Amino acid sequence: MFGQLTATLIKCTDFEAMRAFYRDRLGLPTVKEGENWIVLDTGEGRELVLGGDTGGDTMALAFTGADLPRAREALAPAGPSEIEQHDTMHRFFVRDPDGNTVLIID
Repeated sequence: MFGQLTATLIKCTDFEAMRAFYRDRLGLPTVKEGENWIVLDTGEGRELVLGGDTGGDTMALAFTGADLPRAREALAPAGPSEIEQHDTMHRFFVRDPDGNTVLIID
C-alpha cells in the first residue's frame, strides 16, 4: 500500500557545495538535474535528491509505488495533505511523530 523507500530528499542552504560533495567527492552518478536541484543514484533503485521541494524544512523520505487513496486513508489520523500532481507523478505529504516529512508517491 505504501510502496518502497526509494529516495531521500535534502533541502540545501548551499546547493553548489552539497552537489560538489555528493556528486564529485562521493562520486554518486547524476540521474537528472535542473536549476538548484539534482537527483543522484545511490544504487539499487534508490536516489538522493538535493535541493528542490522536500515538503518540509530540511529533509524528507519518499516511498514510491503506493496506492495513494488507500495509503492516504490509512494515514488519515496523521493529517496527510491532499493528493497533488507533481511532474509526472502524484503525491501527498504526511509528518511522522517527530515532525519529519514523508512523501507517498504513486
